[in-house]
Amino acid sequence: MEEPGIYLQLHDIHKSFGKHAVLTNVWLDIAEGEFVFLLGPSGCGKTTLLRIIAGLEMQTAGRIIQAGRDVTRLPASKRDFGIVFQSYALFPNLSVADNVAYGLRSRKLAKHHMGSRVQELLHLVGLQGLEERFPAQLSGGQQQRVALARALAMSPSLLLLDEPLSALDARVRANLRGEITSLQRRLGVTAIMVTHDQEEALTMADRIVVMDHGRIVQIGTPLEIYQQPATAFVADFVGQMNFLPGTVSADGYGVVRTGDFSLRVHDWQNHLAPGSPVTLAVRPEELRIAANPEGLGNVLVANVHNVEFLGPYYRLSLRYGTHSQQNRPVDLALMLSRQETSPERLQVGAMLAVHAPAEALRVFPPSRHEAA
Repeated sequence: MEEPGIYLQLHDIHKSFGKHAVLTNVWLDIAEGEFVFLLGPSGCGKTTLLRIIAGLEMQTAGRIIQAGRDVTRLPASKRDFGIVFQSYALFPNLSVADNVAYGLRSRKLAKHHMGSRVQELLHLVGLQGLEERFPAQLSGGQQQRVALARALAMSPSLLLLDEPLSALDARVRANLRGEITSLQRRLGVTAIMVTHDQEEALTMADRIVVMDHGRIVQIGTPLEIYQQPATAFVADFVGQMNFLPGTVSADGYGVVRTGDFSLRVHDWQNHLAPGSPVTLAVRPEELRIAANPEGLGNVLVANVHNVEFLGPYYRLSLRYGTHSQQNRPVDLALMLSRQETSPERLQVGAMLAVHAPAEALRVFPPSRHEAA
């Protein structure tokens, strides 16, 4: 049975091509009206999962419940969804109006009703006045708006978007992000969008489903995914992250030794013996220059290796100590707003005391970052 407020349920979805497993143990509930992003690197299975939801691909095992109806074995034509592809997939020989009306023709609507619906949709996506143009006469952003209007023409309860912005330039992409989000909220349609772009997911999603190697590794709001990554992979894939090799210290509970420094970790959930290798993770913007490091705690003394001025802020590349097991410096990135320091302090070769707040530190098992 469908749970109250849940629109789409994926029950233990598996997909294999021959002996190659593409999706494994995928469980996911999506609420009605929610905008969910499937985020992950190329080849992680996110597009395959979207195609399975649409019925364009058949899962090897598992069930799909949509609005209380088992659609597991239904063909795409029997499912209630609209889809927007990365390539737009517009008919080049049809006008904008005819592209939008394409799906409506199967309903055999009266001509004036169809025309009214097309005008409503073109107004919705900001393309009124372009009815008679052909796809080749439109910009990439305009073509994607046509594809979006066509997907919404049948008033679907589920909107599926397969990397719809990836072929657009940065400025158009940024504008369309806001327009798609606003449109989805205004219509209240449940939506699932596939992307490998973390910025798209963070700025647009209600929840993010992070995938890796065919599995879901974390589900959460953008803030939860960013601030509380469940694994080193999530921490690395979403946002920028420093990874520092360390060992569990004998100095006390929740203390990690990295280089010549001891750092206390606030959210300590590990049961590791002293001397156990770990990886510390901290976001560059969480670090601060310590003007008065004496007695502050959680301070690293690092050498300025490079300074980049990026307008509102500086990006510093630092190096500290020599890790005893690796016999090489540890790199550390730090982001500072212009108001936080004076340029004369940020000279290459300068030594800086850097404060790493205990609440900003995460501890993970040793990862590829330690050996990189």
